[in-house]
Amino acid sequence: MRFEIPWKYRAYLKYVYAIAFGVLGGIMMAKSGVVAAAALIAIPIVLVYIYYFAKNPKIGLYTAFIIAFLIPTVGRYVPGNIPLGLGVDFSLVLTLIFLILRDWKRVDFSGWNHIFPLLMIVWMAFTIFQLANPMALSVPAWFYAMRGLSLYQLLMVIICFVFFYQKKDFKNFVRVWLIFSVIGILWGMKQKVFGLDAFENKWLMSGAYVTHLLFGKLRIFSYYTDAGIFGPAMGSVTIFCGVMALGPWSMRRRIVYGLISVFALYAMLISGTRGALAVPGAGGILYLILIRNKKLLITGGSIMLFAFVFLKYTTIGSGNYDIQRLRSALDPNDASLNVRVENRKMLRAYLSDKPLGTGIGSAGFWGQRFTPWTWMANFPTDGLYTRVRAETGVIGYTLYVYTWIFLLVYGSWHCWQYKDKERQYYSMAALANFAGILAASYGNEILNQIPVNFTVLVPLAFVFTMKYWNEDGVYQIPEERKHKIFK
Repeated sequence: MRFEIPWKYRAYLKYVYAIAFGVLGGIMMAKSGVVAAAALIAIPIVLVYIYYFAKNPKIGLYTAFIIAFLIPTVGRYVPGNIPLGLGVDFSLVLTLIFLILRDWKRVDFSGWNHIFPLLMIVWMAFTIFQLANPMALSVPAWFYAMRGLSLYQLLMVIICFVFFYQKKDFKNFVRVWLIFSVIGILWGMKQKVFGLDAFENKWLMSGAYVTHLLFGKLRIFSYYTDAGIFGPAMGSVTIFCGVMALGPWSMRRRIVYGLISVFALYAMLISGTRGALAVPGAGGILYLILIRNKKLLITGGSIMLFAFVFLKYTTIGSGNYDIQRLRSALDPNDASLNVRVENRKMLRAYLSDKPLGTGIGSAGFWGQRFTPWTWMANFPTDGLYTRVRAETGVIGYTLYVYTWIFLLVYGSWHCWQYKDKERQYYSMAALANFAGILAASYGNEILNQIPVNFTVLVPLAFVFTMKYWNEDGVYQIPEERKHKIFK
């Protein structure tokens, strides 16, 4: 005889389970400590998450995106070396696995057959080929370094082209991005006005003060990895929301975008990151080209020219540290700039007989960690393109740089093909953001850093996929176009 709980009592089972977990958690806490009890309590949460993840794999992309924002915060406030960065890899890979296992019969995987994901596959193949580079000395260094340089962008681009392409996906992604960005702005303002808390001070005194305390002034970093990422990230929000504020939306929506853009610009200034100035600068120039409006072109060009002359040829506001810090970025005699020029001359000489470079992970942080005795590990690469040139040689550098230039030009062409204002402004904002980060990456490693790579590449993917939105924002690619690479 099978025993069954009567229906009228089943509603109380959740309370029984909660009490049982509470009692068991208390026993484990008393015997094994807080960590063991927390692990037990986390089990049902993890199971529920996996259930909804399997039901809707898009959760994986959002999970990776949110983790990308939380990594530096957890590193400062939670003791122990938690490898939270691997959570980004895990979430993106698991997204594709769940998608293939659950929906392989009804999901149209032909979406990846586009020039954008194919170029990412080519670049990923080249980074794998770098394992055979005779100059490469460390496989672990290659593994850690290639994640930001090629793996993340490959996974997120394929995900976007396979099933993350509806209008509602774009809007939801932008909402999440701007929510975390507004939090970052407020956090940075808190640091500026009230100073750092104990955990942030500990991080600063552990060595970060060398780059974040200049002439007695703090470079604001908010909850991001450092000021060098916070500044360009805020510049990215500035240009994206600035363009969106001019779009064909309701006045309320435009005001919200405009306010976020203004406060993000302020946050960029207090970061003290001079290279961040290139983000709204280059992005603004591309927007003026894309808009193809003579009045706007003249007005915008005049404003940008005024800003350039103000910073380069006047001393007005030099008493303000943030303005003077940005002004030094346009000084051809700036000591930091001259050092970078000399370093790049040395790099060209060193790589003259190394067309494949010295191997991915041989320079910068990972080089210092895994092969600190080498010349390249102690070479200050500064910008992203210099690092790519150092690690992959002239061949990898050419492939990498021209891939992004091609996508920028091809995306601009797509933008000009859109007739409705909504898609025009979505694509112009995404492309201006992309152009700005490309320009800023010349002086710093930006495009390969989380969360900036998410906020650049995901909107860029929509520039191409929104071509197939119908009137309701649903992605519908014609059958005859599915097998053409340039869709």
